[in-house]
Amino acid sequence: MNTNYDYLINSLSKECLDDFLRVSYCEEFKQGETLFLEHSICNNIYFIISGNVTIYKDNSDGRRKIIYLLGKDSFLNDTLFSSGYTKTSVSCDAFDNTKVLVISLENFKTLIFKYPELGMLIIQSLAKKSKRLYRQLKNTSTISMDKKIAAKLWKLSKDYGYECKEYHGFSIKVTNTYLADMLGTNRETVSRGIKKLKDLDLLKIQNGQLFILKNKIKEFYRR
Repeated sequence: MNTNYDYLINSLSKECLDDFLRVSYCEEFKQGETLFLEHSICNNIYFIISGNVTIYKDNSDGRRKIIYLLGKDSFLNDTLFSSGYTKTSVSCDAFDNTKVLVISLENFKTLIFKYPELGMLIIQSLAKKSKRLYRQLKNTSTISMDKKIAAKLWKLSKDYGYECKEYHGFSIKVTNTYLADMLGTNRETVSRGIKKLKDLDLLKIQNGQLFILKNKIKEFYRR
């Protein structure tokens, strides 16, 4: 995997970046491997260099609820800064082959006192996650399931989409099972919702891959 630090280079001074890299190390995870589990002791902060990860919680009935799909230039386990203890509040698996920088919380805190710019990155990271949670809460409580699916597909196309004539495809594999885990429902419900969106000519399925009409699907879930 290629190592690309463009985000850190553009966000941090050379001195800060050099110190950050000096006390961190790279670790690679294959698709499906676990970075950390909910309620486990973890003293590390992670920064994604390449690939994507799934952040999730398991419900009491054992069903997985996906909270985030996070990609390159994202911080993981950054809630340690506000929790005051080192038990993780969520689980994290590699969605695909993923490479991360790993730095201990103690070293990270030391660097933040020395370089406030690094603290700003954590604030921005937490703020971005909070904004996404607010959006999820709104979509959970106010719209029907087919519109929830449409909204989730639109967001995924915004983060991982590419243009294909008038449609948008996805650079990641979007399955009905994964969508169900993102929406806190079952695969059969998602399959029915996908069929409805297909019948409304808002998406098509080609060689097992989804393609959506991005602007029309946005209009649909906002109505």
